Amino acid sequence: MPKAKKKVKEVDWTADENFSKERSIIYVEHTTECPIFQIKAEECGVFFQERIPERQFQLVRNKNGKQVPRDGAFEIGISQNARTSVHELWSGLTKGPPRRDKFPNDFEVLVPDVQRVLKKFYPDKAVGISDDEEDHTDY
Repeated sequence: MPKAKKKVKEVDWTADENFSKERSIIYVEHTTECPIFQIKAEECGVFFQERIPERQFQLVRNKNGKQVPRDGAFEIGISQNARTSVHELWSGLTKGPPRRDKFPNDFEVLVPDVQRVLKKFYPDKAVGISDDEEDHTDY
């Protein structure tokens, strides 16, 4: 007898019991036409958690299954927390072929935009920057 797929429990990150100002949400809309899109979405979530460990990040893919992704879509957005607006970081919708052009070459190129979004709400608290980097910023 084949195993039934487990239904992933949907979490409402805006609800009081789940909400945290320290948890940023990474939204990825990705097509399901090829597994690499799902893999890249997971890599994106892992990258930001490792790159900016002082923040919590929650990856939300295709609005927790409520969104039918557009063909060829790979778009990344971030919100400061679950109750703030989403800022687009990357759109691969009009990029490609080849398929590899749909994704950032390196997620590191998105870090300055993520820092900008996070600093918008907490300007006194630099995120993802070491003390050395912060001290040597040219204005």
